[in-house]
Amino acid sequence: MGDDRRGWSDSDVEAVLGAMGADELELLDPPDEVWDGIASAVLTEESRPDTVIAMGPQRRLRRIILSAAAAVVLIAVGVTLVVTLGEDDPVQVVATAELAHDPVVFDALGAEARAGADLVDHDGRQSIKIVDASLPTPEAGADLEVWLIQPDDEGNVADLVSIGLLDPEDPGSLDIPTGYDPGVYFVVDISVEPRDGDAGHSGRSILRGPLQDV
Repeated sequence: MGDDRRGWSDSDVEAVLGAMGADELELLDPPDEVWDGIASAVLTEESRPDTVIAMGPQRRLRRIILSAAAAVVLIAVGVTLVVTLGEDDPVQVVATAELAHDPVVFDALGAEARAGADLVDHDGRQSIKIVDASLPTPEAGADLEVWLIQPDDEGNVADLVSIGLLDPEDPGSLDIPTGYDPGVYFVVDISVEPRDGDAGHSGRSILRGPLQDV
């Protein structure tokens, strides 16, 4: 074959390729100088604003790596923002209560119990957190429940509201329902409540105490 291939037809090219073996058709990685030449040509073409450039393999790989790195940076920034915002949220204990057992009128299950209660304000949302607790496990078919009581002038119960059931192993926090001011409903009560379908207080208190400002 001569070196001048400008006159070759499509059928000539197909004939030559058909006569070549599989080992002769193996794709080889071009040497570094070929990539350097492509990069130089790309940079030259990029200087022309009206030219659309097809992205080569190395350039595509670089774009993928840069995109992945940018994603990692964005994720890191997002995590930092979440942590920072979490730390900046105002959380304040505004009142506390020492809950005590009255052996005369309270249920005997609470004789060895102890607990404290914190009134926590979290950016305007108020909750009761049971702290320093050692609480009994009620009998089968019953739960511990936390109440806020509004006392009358003589200290008797004028009104009350349940704020939720209590896990004696992990007391945690209970949100105060909307519309109930802990400045009015300021006595914290823990009671034993049978699962009998009655939403009212059973009368089986085990611990009780008033919230006092910190």
